[in-house]
Amino acid sequence: MKIKIAFVEDNNLFYQSLKLLLLESEEFDIVGMFSNAESLIKDFPYILPEIVLMDINLPGISGVEAVSVIKKDYPETKLIILTVLEDDDNVFNSLKAGADGYLLKKDSLEKITEKILLIQEGGAPITSSIAKKIIDYFKSENDRNNYLEINTLTPRELEVLNHISNGLLNKEIADKLFLSIDAIKKIAQSIYEKLQVRNRSEAIKKYLNNKK
Repeated sequence: MKIKIAFVEDNNLFYQSLKLLLLESEEFDIVGMFSNAESLIKDFPYILPEIVLMDINLPGISGVEAVSVIKKDYPETKLIILTVLEDDDNVFNSLKAGADGYLLKKDSLEKITEKILLIQEGGAPITSSIAKKIIDYFKSENDRNNYLEINTLTPRELEVLNHISNGLLNKEIADKLFLSIDAIKKIAQSIYEKLQVRNRSEAIKKYLNNKK
């Protein structure tokens, strides 16, 4: 069954280019394209997308505000920020609001599509440079309670977590560490259990929520 996906994007040229690539993958059913978040929120009950790609700078309410509103009523929907903005405030505010991923438009369309598909594996679609910001944040705030949970990880788990933060897929990590993909999946699962989360996205959001 195809994945139902909707866009909130006021740059029609960018939307059309990404739309063509997503349709070529045969993984997605595009159920809506909106130029503002209010229109999406209004039509949401009728289209019920599984994934929403959301810009931040939109007419009316911002993408960050829209994420917060949608997550309250549709917590299972995966909301991915897709933007040109990569400053700390927008990144962390988006994740705090409930975004399940954060991608940059400067990435290749092929890379963006690949990252979106990660969500089907329980992953968090995050551009590598944004993931690095998050890891740097962990390092700079290592006196916080949740960082103590990071310290319970074994050296191997920390190594895998570092590769995950750099946007590597399970196969790429397995190749780097000369391990099987199943071994990497087991290590990742151990990481999630120690951090008391279900996936990378939840680990990030749990930590950031303590900053409030």
